[in-house]
Amino acid sequence: MSDLIKKELIRIEDRANDWKDAIRIAAKSLLDNDYINEQYVEDMIKSVEDAGPYIVLAPNIAVPHARPNGNVDKMAISLTKLNEPVNFRNEEEDEDNWVRILFCLASVDSSSHIVALQQLAVLLDSDEITDELINAKSEDEMLDIINEKLEEGNDD
Repeated sequence: MSDLIKKELIRIEDRANDWKDAIRIAAKSLLDNDYINEQYVEDMIKSVEDAGPYIVLAPNIAVPHARPNGNVDKMAISLTKLNEPVNFRNEEEDEDNWVRILFCLASVDSSSHIVALQQLAVLLDSDEITDELINAKSEDEMLDIINEKLEEGNDD
């Protein structure tokens, strides 16, 4: 998985205007580095519009993704931290839908999509990594946190 999250795909942003903007921000590095095209970004937003905030896997964590449909050129995962959380629902009181960490998944087919999601699940198996990513001050620090966690997972 460490080959899927590269430094150029990690970013820290102050805030997003809303959840759609958060997805666009999370997808920007994938778009800028030619992993995906603009249609894939719109498909991710449409998926949430149609199915609700199913991409919010845990408090503070969302994994935007969509069916590839020819809109993904290379498999990758971008990692975005928002300094201010964004709500993926309209109900203000539902804190489980507030997100600060977005792993934007771009996979070329459904089988690689499933493998990447399984690896992300292993990576995110504790609240500790979420807290560490939220508290990270730089993209380099975020990459170090991911790589350390992946190394620990390989040692188990």
